Amino acid sequence: MFQDYPSCHLYGIEEIREDTASYLIEDGKQRIIFVAPKGIRYLASNDTKIQFHETIKEIEHRLNDPEVSLESFIVSNTSSATMSLQWNMAKPQMQQRNILFQEEDKDRYLAKMLNFEV
Repeated sequence: MFQDYPSCHLYGIEEIREDTASYLIEDGKQRIIFVAPKGIRYLASNDTKIQFHETIKEIEHRLNDPEVSLESFIVSNTSSATMSLQWNMAKPQMQQRNILFQEEDKDRYLAKMLNFEV
């Protein structure tokens, strides 16, 4: 089962302010994916929005529920080439931070979020 919801307030945790939450339920386990579509040109590489992929894992750890997995992605409309110059960081490093690129990854970014690599 796959459901999309607008911004949500999960388990009373204030840190979650992403634009979309998608819930994937498989074999009784919940996989909750927060997605923030945004331009990142004016964000620093250490901005809290860029680092949210780490924050969400800290929240997951605090929940201490093996049946719940939390993930966060940014889908950027700013190109990886632009960000590579700005952040002095290669695209694979940005992808490790769960940043996906709307135009250049348009055929595969959804599959990457859902762990269906193409």
